[in-house]
Amino acid sequence: MILSQEYKEHWKFMNKLIFRFIFTYIVLYILLLFLSLFLEGLLRWFADNFLNWGADFKMESTGSGDRAFDYVRLGFNLFLTATIVLIWSVIDHQRKSYNKLFYWFQVIIRFTLIFAMLLYGLVKVFKGQFADHSLERLLQTVGDMSPMGLAWTFMGHSLYYNIFIGFAEILGGILLIFRKTVTLGSLIIIGVMSNVLMMNLTYDIPVKLVSAHLVFMAMVLLLANGQRTFDFFFKNKIIEKVEYYFPLKNRTLKSIILISKRFLVILVIGIVILQIFIRFRAQEQLKEKSDFYGIWETQRFVKDMDTIPPLLDDTYRWRYLIVDEKRKAIIKKMTDSLERYQFEINSDLKEVIFRRVNDSIPHRFSYTFTNPQQLELNGSLDGDSLFIQFNRKPKSDFRLINRKFHWVNETNYNY
Repeated sequence: MILSQEYKEHWKFMNKLIFRFIFTYIVLYILLLFLSLFLEGLLRWFADNFLNWGADFKMESTGSGDRAFDYVRLGFNLFLTATIVLIWSVIDHQRKSYNKLFYWFQVIIRFTLIFAMLLYGLVKVFKGQFADHSLERLLQTVGDMSPMGLAWTFMGHSLYYNIFIGFAEILGGILLIFRKTVTLGSLIIIGVMSNVLMMNLTYDIPVKLVSAHLVFMAMVLLLANGQRTFDFFFKNKIIEKVEYYFPLKNRTLKSIILISKRFLVILVIGIVILQIFIRFRAQEQLKEKSDFYGIWETQRFVKDMDTIPPLLDDTYRWRYLIVDEKRKAIIKKMTDSLERYQFEINSDLKEVIFRRVNDSIPHRFSYTFTNPQQLELNGSLDGDSLFIQFNRKPKSDFRLINRKFHWVNETNYNY
């Protein structure tokens, strides 16, 4: 094979060249993930002068891993890799092998994948990545969803599916801790992360570059034991035990490394779990706890003493009032257009105040709960006097929520 965990005195020229390229590219990729913000001027100069893209791109974090900046960084990574490999090949062409460097290269990849898999897995197990359906999402039609929104709705629907997928990612990461199980761990990671990569590619989820690189790193680890894996799975051959190359001979040092790896994994798991619980706590704090929480469906809408009928082409009449998070409200019109407001509740005065996100003009309404499921608002908006009666729409009205698990199904229930 091109790369092997076994010690080889002499490497072929092509093997050395491929190793230099893979080593340089992956190490630079990991470094640039953390250091690129300190290289803003250089990256903008590179984008403007080498890629001819111009220097006007944003570097601020947006949650997307596929920004123009990320592709500039990818191009810069490839440029540096080609340059370094060329220089390295010239000045180091007489070296016979890279056994020791390849060992430490695998260590770098393993730690990177362990961290990534634990992070990916734990946020799924604790449902931090794919949250429960928001009230706004429950009212959104499938045709109005983005591909990513559809994927997030699918993943967010089931806690147990999240646990299953998250556990597979965690298992793959844990198996990379020990060299004897690296091959199995890399196989699991390739399988689960290939699924993630395909979802990112086919549902336009902007983490394509990161997931592709995680699959690539796992493939490098598998490649180091690829011939034996191929013989076992495809040639039905007996695989003999091999002695993996290990450059450190001191037993005490080996024990320290083993203990350190276990401690690091426990530390990382602890930090991630702590962050997830902090996030859960924050999400819980954001939820509206008052009687206003819910989806309120308009039953009667009176504008300037004139009752407005519920016509689907009416761009003014409210169809729903959605109160999901504290200090926020969404008004969904008959045409399904949305208006977002800051939302304040003054329980002493029995008053609510709407403010549009882009202005500070208050729109005041007095409110009355005739019963816990019925709400009346009376006030003015943009100079128009409004009186609105609502009924709370229960979550059980939504098939996505009320359709539970069934062992026995006499027919397909596909709606």
